[in-house]
Amino acid sequence: MRAWLFDQALPLWAERGAAADGGFHEALDFEGRPVPGLVRRTRVQARQVYVFAQGAALGWAPGRAVAQAGLDRMIAACRRDDGLWRLTTDAGGAPVDETADLYDQAFVLFALATGRRVLDDPRALPLAQQTLEAIRARMASPHGGWDEAIPPVLPRRQNPHMHLLEAMLAWRETAPDARWDAMAGESLALFDRAFFDGRNGVLGEYFTEDWAVAPGAPGRVAEPGHHLEWVWLLDRARAAGLGDRSAAARALYATAVARGLDGSGFAMREIGRDGGVIDGGRRLWAQTEAIRTHLLVGDQDQATRLIDAVFDSHLATATPGLWMDSYDAEGRTGDVRVPTSTLYHLMTAFTAVLEPNG
Repeated sequence: MRAWLFDQALPLWAERGAAADGGFHEALDFEGRPVPGLVRRTRVQARQVYVFAQGAALGWAPGRAVAQAGLDRMIAACRRDDGLWRLTTDAGGAPVDETADLYDQAFVLFALATGRRVLDDPRALPLAQQTLEAIRARMASPHGGWDEAIPPVLPRRQNPHMHLLEAMLAWRETAPDARWDAMAGESLALFDRAFFDGRNGVLGEYFTEDWAVAPGAPGRVAEPGHHLEWVWLLDRARAAGLGDRSAAARALYATAVARGLDGSGFAMREIGRDGGVIDGGRRLWAQTEAIRTHLLVGDQDQATRLIDAVFDSHLATATPGLWMDSYDAEGRTGDVRVPTSTLYHLMTAFTAVLEPNG
């Protein structure tokens, strides 16, 4: 894993995935060339800042300069006048979509925490505080949590609230502040109230405005990858003194393993809240969450088997350092490009293996 990360992936994505202006391309083709004509999502810019800064923290020294250039560009191009962050820009840094999406705000906060922790950038803390206050002022929902976007959209989703929790946990480890704890507590309260379905031992994905289960097919959806991601985050929240939800975490892990893995041990895309498989295909990000959570709960054998399977399939590309992002239930892939966004997930999983006590 260290060789793939340090000798193949990070050098390739630093050379080909980073643009001349310091920002990051949205995707590469399978020969390692930037895919032209794609807008740049702010969430991808933020994720890549984390990737290269964390790479530097793990010992890949060139990552520091790449991360710093990316952070500089993200601050210059992606921030709105109201303290929130826009959805997309073009390759020249001009705004394309000014929407403030909660998912993007979460990853900007996560990137800023890494910028403070690894790069010691003096802008990171005040920008994070301003972003937090802007979310509170402009995105607070009367029904709890935060609106998914401005203006609000439906269905409500657990996913951006999960990543806000991730960002707040990163910040409280870097620069402790009661404000991080308060926002983390809001996400955890929603987990207790709405996201976790204790009767079925599953995590819901989509909800109505007042956090009831979304009607119809969306309300049935549960994603094993998010089950495993929440197990990891609930353990970190417990260690941070934000409440012990070990019973819920055990239930989520049990469901993910019993109902959410295919015959080869890969985490599937979607299962039904009340049983059955909705989409038996798989994406790479869910496998990375499974790897680190198997390790967290002490299932070394299952983690090792999955690491081997990921290297034999998703990471077995003709150009080393790339990946196949998705496969269908029959093991076929229709991928025509390599999404930059997945490297964040790979870095979180590889960090858990390379620095298990970090």
